[in-house]
Amino acid sequence: MKTLLSLIALPALLFFSSCSAQIKNAQSTIVRITGNCGMCEKTIEKVAYVKGEAEADWDVDAKTARITFDSTRTSMDAVLQRIAYAGYDSERYLAPDAAYAALPGCCQYVRTFKKAPLTTTPVEHAGHEGMGTDHAQHGSTSPDTLAAQVPANPKSDQFNGLFTAYFALKDALVASDAKKAAAHASELSAAVKAVKMERMGPELHGVWMQVMEPLANISAGIASKTDIEAQRKAFAELSAPILALVKVAPRPEPVYYDHCPMYEGGADWLSQEKGIKNPFYGSMMLTCGSLKETITK
Repeated sequence: MKTLLSLIALPALLFFSSCSAQIKNAQSTIVRITGNCGMCEKTIEKVAYVKGEAEADWDVDAKTARITFDSTRTSMDAVLQRIAYAGYDSERYLAPDAAYAALPGCCQYVRTFKKAPLTTTPVEHAGHEGMGTDHAQHGSTSPDTLAAQVPANPKSDQFNGLFTAYFALKDALVASDAKKAAAHASELSAAVKAVKMERMGPELHGVWMQVMEPLANISAGIASKTDIEAQRKAFAELSAPILALVKVAPRPEPVYYDHCPMYEGGADWLSQEKGIKNPFYGSMMLTCGSLKETITK
């Protein structure tokens, strides 16, 4: 009987051990964060989450979130800044007006927090003291100060990997190389996940929140395909989010926005080359298309 109980208890013990090991040096604080609905909950928890570094559990009824983070890798302020730039006011940071205005109508809560931040409620976690002194160490921050900390439209190097992977994917499709296309699509998906939102100003953050998910999902879909035509069809869906991103995070060199009138009733792509090289037909119709726009700094 004891052996049976041990076998039953072991999986549960392993489960809880693995959960507690996900974030090392963990500290937690309960913070009031304003929002309305399940969509707000999904967004708040998504922008707070960084694997092995930070996570949030937001209560839609209480309007509070338990923020858990690795104190050696990040801080409470970094997590709350990400949440603020997603459009949600907290005790320490108020969302920029542009980020709040970009929320769906059902998510636009009544803004009750003032510029003077309130005190957080400390919670003990894994033997560590709560973060009740964290606020005093970092100081209070108004929306104006927060905006000043992050450039409104940084020419951020963190997008280099993302755009490099996109252009390499485009070139692989031009060459009709499905294997390379899948590899570069996988690189693009990884580059999207590596972007740090706390380094963005309000304009860039607002666009990133709209394009992040389609960029990650479409590129992951291309990476999973082995058929070049299926890859090309999915690649056409990348045009709109990539164009929106390059306009708020321009590259050092011009980017050319091209159009193919033949493919699927009309499809677009971005290129670093001024000459047309069609990724939808490759050598069959290499120069089919025209330049729609040149995007510069």
